Amino acid sequence: MVPQRRPRSPRARIASFARVLVVVGAALLSVFGSMGLAVSASAVSGNWAPVSPGDFPDPSILNYNGTYYAFATQNTATPSHTVNIQEATSTDGVTWTQLGSDALPNVGAWAKPGNTWAPSVAYDSTDNDFVMFYTATEDQSPGYQCIGEATSSVSSPLGPYQPESRPVVCQDGSGWGSPTIMGAATDGGSIDPDLFRDNAGSWWLLWKNDGNRVGQPTSIWSVPLQEQFGTLLPATSSPNQLLTNAQSSWEGSIIEGPDMYESPTNSYYLFFGGNDVGSNAYAIGWASCPSPTGACQDQTTFSGPILTTGPGMSGPGGPDIFTLPPAQGQTTGQLVLAVAGWQGQTIGYVNCGIRPMYEADLAFAASGSPPAPILTDPDPGVTPAVGPTCPAPPAQPPQGYWQVASDGGIFTFGAAQFYGSTGSIRLNKPVVGMAATPDGKGYWLVASDGGIFAYGDAQFHGSTGSMVLNKPIIGMVSTVDGGGYWLIASDGGVFAFGDAPFLGSTGANAPPYPITAAAPGYLGGGYWMVDANGQVFNYGNAPPEGSPSSAPDAYTISGLAPTHDDHGYWLSSWNGNVADFGDAAHYGSMYGTNLNSPIIGISATSDGAGYWLQGSDGGIFTFGDAQFLGSMGGRQLNAPMVGITSM
Repeated sequence: MVPQRRPRSPRARIASFARVLVVVGAALLSVFGSMGLAVSASAVSGNWAPVSPGDFPDPSILNYNGTYYAFATQNTATPSHTVNIQEATSTDGVTWTQLGSDALPNVGAWAKPGNTWAPSVAYDSTDNDFVMFYTATEDQSPGYQCIGEATSSVSSPLGPYQPESRPVVCQDGSGWGSPTIMGAATDGGSIDPDLFRDNAGSWWLLWKNDGNRVGQPTSIWSVPLQEQFGTLLPATSSPNQLLTNAQSSWEGSIIEGPDMYESPTNSYYLFFGGNDVGSNAYAIGWASCPSPTGACQDQTTFSGPILTTGPGMSGPGGPDIFTLPPAQGQTTGQLVLAVAGWQGQTIGYVNCGIRPMYEADLAFAASGSPPAPILTDPDPGVTPAVGPTCPAPPAQPPQGYWQVASDGGIFTFGAAQFYGSTGSIRLNKPVVGMAATPDGKGYWLVASDGGIFAYGDAQFHGSTGSMVLNKPIIGMVSTVDGGGYWLIASDGGVFAFGDAPFLGSTGANAPPYPITAAAPGYLGGGYWMVDANGQVFNYGNAPPEGSPSSAPDAYTISGLAPTHDDHGYWLSSWNGNVADFGDAAHYGSMYGTNLNSPIIGISATSDGAGYWLQGSDGGIFTFGDAQFLGSMGGRQLNAPMVGITSM
């Protein structure tokens, strides 16, 4: 059972140690007063337990008609079970029930499904509807993240929300979709929207440019909103730069997840996350702002973040402030800061970690300009949350791989079995690749004219053997169930057969360099292609995870292999170099070694913890947990090798 916080009694309260922190904060203010710096009391006493039982990152909370509604980043699930925007409800703002429903069943036409983050939801009393801003990945190269908007006109904040057809903020350098707010490609895109309503009733939108994606600084921006076309849209195309990540060392190269609050005395506070979300160094800081448009001053430069890793919670981020109802006899309710954090010390989804929602009471020091925020854990005696642990991994099947030559000759090693070949057949065109069936009991060979040869339990679903092609086929990839496959041409043309859906191609707009390799997603519903210069093209729910800046001459890209969670991939080059992107770990390469022949392919092990490189002379090079099971290197070949496929 996951330990839960004890419900708050309906009264405004601050623990006794919080009063001590106020005194300490005031004393520090007297020390730094001459510097004009407000010092935050960063220590939060007590243990942490989540207020929601499951993964619920980047929470946004709305109080509407006495019920609290929370919205969060998509769930971690297979594509067919993905919830774009999660929902939860609460009657007291403390104990939450996750609903399993999707507030945003469909993202905007500009975006790819399956990468939906950091919603911000508010009630628009002017139009009597609910407005959501969200982050998604644009459906075009280079696949930057942008901010979209959706509205719900039904009586419940739960939606479903209907998305606008174009993004609102998209600092990707292209202006694709004609968003109101654009920027340069060096901005890296736009993420983490925050809807803020000031005390005068005006609406503002805050967000972060995704500079860390492209090795650039990150900043938090704001823009006023206006009523237009029945919804809220930026009132100007010139945003205000509020804060950058260059002011405090604890932030590293990232500040993100902004949330603005205006006190009753008209002091503006900007709360934000900083550092690497996949580490226990991720934390929450704050800045003081003269207005929603003015340059904000990072108040954590000397004092550090106000909320850090503690017992039961690691790497808190994604702050969102809301107010509980006033207790009896009170005129104002308790301010609460909701955050997400890794449960216990289990950090990372790969390690089976989750990021539930946590809450802390928020108050402000008795003095200072502005008064420093103080966070207190209302339940210091609660049992700290214990992070989940991954189940014992299943026993890995025996390893094996096939090598295929351009005459269709098949060479088997390890557990890979021989089911047939075209080695003794006169071919119209040379074989250029192969793909194995999911159970490893069959495979397909494909020739450069798209002719298909099926062996074992591989079924023939069609071919381009009788078609006139603009460019030759360079390879094939199969669907996860083996019921279909895609043939890939050197101009990026894609031909789908069986249950393989057509998800897109570059055939109508061929890249300047030929496509040299392709791979399907392990989770299904997508594929990647890469050209000789290293540009990666992604389709369906295969996410973009980056590309090398260039791959000249001996670095010509010759292979692509994805990780098993579809959030990373390896690229191999003729000279044996291996480049890793996303969550793909680097296990080594043959770069710098005098090779007898160029590397023409790469294949990952069944657990994704290693890979094989294939030379055109049949040489095999192993890395990570990939076992050397034999090769054709050093033997006389009738035709050069053109590919490798593993079990």
